[in-house]
Amino acid sequence: MAYISDIIDAIEKKYQIKVKGKARNHSFVDGIRFFNKDDANIEHLLPDILYIADFKTFGQSNVYGYVIFIGSGGEVPASDSLYTEEELSLTELYNLMEDVILSYRQIEVQKRNLFNILHSGLGMRALLETAYKYLNNVIVICDSSYAILEAYPEVPQTGNLEIRNNRLSVDTKSSEDMEQKKVTERIYHSVYPFATRFDDFSYHWIFESIRIKRAVVGYICVICSQRDYVESDLDLIHTLTQMVSIQLQKDDSYRNPQGIKYDNYLKDLFGRHLSEDNALTQLKLLGVKPMNYYYIIASSFTNSSERLLTFYYYIQQLSAILPNSISGIFGNRFITLVSTDKMETLQDNTLSRLKTFLTMNNMISAVSYLFDRLSDSSAYYNQCQSLLTQSLTVFNESPVVFYQDYYLKHVLNMLSNLPLAEASVHPAIKFTKKYDEEHGTNYIETLQSYFENNRSAAATANALFIHKSTLFYRFDRMKQLFNISLDDNDALFAYEYSIKILSFIASSKSPG
Repeated sequence: MAYISDIIDAIEKKYQIKVKGKARNHSFVDGIRFFNKDDANIEHLLPDILYIADFKTFGQSNVYGYVIFIGSGGEVPASDSLYTEEELSLTELYNLMEDVILSYRQIEVQKRNLFNILHSGLGMRALLETAYKYLNNVIVICDSSYAILEAYPEVPQTGNLEIRNNRLSVDTKSSEDMEQKKVTERIYHSVYPFATRFDDFSYHWIFESIRIKRAVVGYICVICSQRDYVESDLDLIHTLTQMVSIQLQKDDSYRNPQGIKYDNYLKDLFGRHLSEDNALTQLKLLGVKPMNYYYIIASSFTNSSERLLTFYYYIQQLSAILPNSISGIFGNRFITLVSTDKMETLQDNTLSRLKTFLTMNNMISAVSYLFDRLSDSSAYYNQCQSLLTQSLTVFNESPVVFYQDYYLKHVLNMLSNLPLAEASVHPAIKFTKKYDEEHGTNYIETLQSYFENNRSAAATANALFIHKSTLFYRFDRMKQLFNISLDDNDALFAYEYSIKILSFIASSKSPG
């Protein structure tokens, strides 16, 4: 069996000509035959044979089947068939077309070899090495977080690759390019390989999703930098993808040996059983470097029946996406603690990766505020839990929701709980207050006066008995130190709310 489109490609490349006429998409044949007088008297030719016909002798024959007429000059065959205007050696052409069919038979051999490799238990790399003998292009297996599980031949850490969380991964620019060109969306919906191009590369890339049950757990990528692909490659890649899916299940590749340790640490942390020093020490032993800030992400399925794979598959994916983090399992949810030196939670490239993973697995995540003490984790864990429970009951366009967008709704339900109320204070305000107490500055007073004076710089300067230039200097310092933005209405509201909550808490704690 061979696709007629591949036979046409072979003729056009060898003779540098154009094969004209129409060939139905994905039409294939099992053999080649010379057209003769008997065939000219048969209306319907054999269905799986491609006939070679001399146009001068048979060009006016009106037959139905796969025929290529040779040497038509400027004329068109009577049949709706393929044809060349140029004269070609029919024998030489026959041999060329037979070579294409033989190459397809080699694919069938390679498919059988893949089955033998799979059943022999030789592993993922042996599968890729066997497929490479025919494809002659680099084959890469990635999970849904863009981390590379296996590749053959070895893929160097150059070009569009980077090391992330001790795993070789597709770099940020390339993954963003995939998002923009909707390649990720096509992978998610693909049931057969497809080819595409990227701006920075002159060759094709072939992708197909890898599925276990109904879940997309990753994808196969063939980088056609050594030779361009032909239709027959797609058949082999499709078979390889099926073999890889089975191999992943046999390997149990997603088991996380650290899982129990992570679960126990997070349970002790959220249960307030660890002091700050003890929490920091244990976090280091678990491989996370404590930074200036922390935040928590709670992830769950939009429907409990959506989970198709082992829990630790999802844990591994979250760990690959979120740097410097640990993830644990709480009931049917995944809780991730992230440590960062940035005064923000998810940066754009990480957010994009997380959204892709969540979409592929029908999941949703809730992100807490930043905080700077591990011993305060429990309140921020509860932020996520409350937000996630509420968000699962309503439609949300994004699979990631942030506490900063829902804090007011949340706080109305829990003002009686002072630790939770304090956790709803915007991190910038909390860190500003702490800075004032440690350095004797008055940034909170300045910001509070700004709100009390209807956000008027002139009125605020007068109220504080300072020059406007001094006020603007303070605003600049607050932006540098605490990332406070005075040109964002939503942020300003959050700051004003936070100052009022701090006042509320102070009055609640005061005697009498």
